[in-house]
Amino acid sequence: MSYELISTMRKDVVMADDEAAYILSYFKEQQFRRNTVLLHAGDVAHEVFFVTRGSLHQFYNDEAGNERTCNFTFENEFATDLESFSKKTVSPSTIKTLTPTTCLTITCSDLVPLMKESRAMNDFFFLLVERIAAVSIRRTKALLSSTPEKQFLDLLEEKPEIIQRVPQRYIAQYLGIAPESLSRIRKRLIPAKKP
Repeated sequence: MSYELISTMRKDVVMADDEAAYILSYFKEQQFRRNTVLLHAGDVAHEVFFVTRGSLHQFYNDEAGNERTCNFTFENEFATDLESFSKKTVSPSTIKTLTPTTCLTITCSDLVPLMKESRAMNDFFFLLVERIAAVSIRRTKALLSSTPEKQFLDLLEEKPEIIQRVPQRYIAQYLGIAPESLSRIRKRLIPAKKP
């Protein structure tokens, strides 16, 4: 399972096998049941999760108490509340498993010395933060300027498996529309398979 992390990192950075083994020694494999909360809103995010099997749902509650989905994480992707993790502030979001999930986890107190010791980890983490920031900017622009149909198509292009793996109500929340509207969009954009 841990080799997925190294192969994911090697898409962006070069590392020798001994450095890869050293990086892996800092990560701990954990298995979680479905609906396990990995981070509660109101707590500080002390861990980063790398998913090797399963899926995560990240959400927050707005001022009216409505749940709002902000992210989904699948295999070979990382999850945390980045601002909370880096600044040691309270997280506004909750991260929960959608399915039985296996993660490699690393704490902030372990990541900091690892980044000092490993050039590959340092370079990779900075690339990861840049990527997360870019995704966040794109998502904000999409919510402000794209139609729900365009957002849905973009989501399908980015995460094609999402329709099969995530309940429709969460996808609707992510797009900022009612589940009924998403049903209509799906019918228009995804032709029904003939038997």
